[in-house]
Amino acid sequence: MNDFLIRVLNYGFAHGVAYEATTLLSPVTPCAANPKRNRIVINLMFHNQQQLPFQAAHEIQHVLNHDEGVLYFHPTTKTAMESAANRGAVDILVPMYFDGIDPEDANVTRFMEAFAIPGNLTDTCTEAIRVWYTKRGE
Repeated sequence: MNDFLIRVLNYGFAHGVAYEATTLLSPVTPCAANPKRNRIVINLMFHNQQQLPFQAAHEIQHVLNHDEGVLYFHPTTKTAMESAANRGAVDILVPMYFDGIDPEDANVTRFMEAFAIPGNLTDTCTEAIRVWYTKRGE
């Protein structure tokens, strides 16, 4: 597991979200959440390894939002529930990624590429980065 994935999973654990990391799933099976059980499943065999921190953060957010049902990662779905999970995932990742980076060096494209965040979330990412630096007084 990469450093960011470990940090995201630790964030979830600190917020009461358990996880199971497995190598038994197909490379095309995304991560999933079961909010009722405060648990997520991470597919360590997923074909796009750099997206795993974003997927994990997204699934953690489903649990924190108390969403209904067993949910599978779908970053481009336009439902309110999926949009909220995407925003929350970005909010989890922004401080982890940008800590120690000066505002003038902040780059939304590099951030999104680092976690394979879909392009339809550019505005969400841009706003989260702006808010994070504003809250820090930078």
